[in-house]
Amino acid sequence: MRAVGDRQRGAIRPEFDRSIRIDFQGAKITTDTGFLLMREIDQRFNILSGAASQIDDPRSPRHTDHSLLQLLRQRVYQVAAGYEDCNDADHLRVDPALRLALGKEHESGAGQSALSRFENNVLATPQGLKALEKAISRSADTLLRRRNKRRLIMDVDSTEDPVHGNQEGAAFNG
Repeated sequence: MRAVGDRQRGAIRPEFDRSIRIDFQGAKITTDTGFLLMREIDQRFNILSGAASQIDDPRSPRHTDHSLLQLLRQRVYQVAAGYEDCNDADHLRVDPALRLALGKEHESGAGQSALSRFENNVLATPQGLKALEKAISRSADTLLRRRNKRRLIMDVDSTEDPVHGNQEGAAFNG
């Protein structure tokens, strides 16, 4: 049994990119290493690449810096990490762990404006919503098969936070 503060020995190497090494030497490179775990799960169960392949990319290839899959991963990973809207993208786009998870080791991820356009012009279309629905179903089906279960219960937080005045989005509260 280790005392609090003792160093953990060994390193973790995610399968999606064996050149990444996560160790416990105390060097701070990021506060969001959960992005790497999300990429590992995403790739292992083929969740988002399947969704991206079902969406047509309306953008001009000459004017794109990020693939459709990279944008989808960045948006989903940020939401899963607690960054619900795109406002944090400008800060997170240079985060080393997010860049590795997106496959952009030496390049920045998408900024707020690019992610907002992607969300509104691609994901919010019937085709984009259908692709996301299939991705969720496919990942749930994989989990159920692995565990030999017949149903999956998804607990969604139904907390209602009252708003006052004419705040944006108040109509969608609760």
